[in-house]
Amino acid sequence: MSFTIYPAIDIRGGKCVRLYQGNYSLESTYFEDPLEPAQKWYEAGVDWLHIIDLDGAKTGKPENLQIISEILKQLKINIQVGGGIRNLETAQAYLASGASRIIIGSQALKDNKFVENLLEIHGSEKVIVSLDGRSDQVYSDGWLKESGTDISTAAQKLAEIGVETFIYTDIEKDGTLSGPNLTQALNLASLTKKEVIVAGGIATSDDVLYLARHQDLGIKGAVIGRALYTGGVNLKSLISWLRRT
Repeated sequence: MSFTIYPAIDIRGGKCVRLYQGNYSLESTYFEDPLEPAQKWYEAGVDWLHIIDLDGAKTGKPENLQIISEILKQLKINIQVGGGIRNLETAQAYLASGASRIIIGSQALKDNKFVENLLEIHGSEKVIVSLDGRSDQVYSDGWLKESGTDISTAAQKLAEIGVETFIYTDIEKDGTLSGPNLTQALNLASLTKKEVIVAGGIATSDDVLYLARHQDLGIKGAVIGRALYTGGVNLKSLISWLRRT
């Protein structure tokens, strides 16, 4: 299965939560212990988990490293981690804890050299970049600040320095269950000729299968959040369907 499912576990205040359009005041708590959904999605048969430290995304430093390290210790699964990775020490702390790769967001926009250094040290398999957009603009610092850079410009610069995989999130769709923004994701894949993982808006298994049909155009995965927690997507069935296609 070359198309990969990434169940999302967002951690804030030590709990597994979901936000609506990235709004910290519109938060739903689904699990008191993030290890519980991690175990659940692992047992459903996924190959990867997508874990974000929401507190860290705001403060710029790892706030839930201990919880994430415990998940990494308990589960033998590939995990990509993001949120507040703004220096080499934090990046290396996550990788040393067992993360398969790290996600760089805000700092990738502010400091291309930082990403370049990470790529040189750890390689493009270990370092990916998240571009979180509202309309054509990239947002940073936990989606709280407009970066002043459009998605296309940011993506091109990062692709040129060696980034091979992007996560594209449509902030306006995130947590809304209104369907993914395939058009912008395809534009990003076409522009950079790199792999794109789509996040934001996925409501049903059909949404995921729709994205998977565009693998040849660079759409290589989907991050699924709220739809898993509300039951809109049956993870075990979805994985079975994808493996048959």
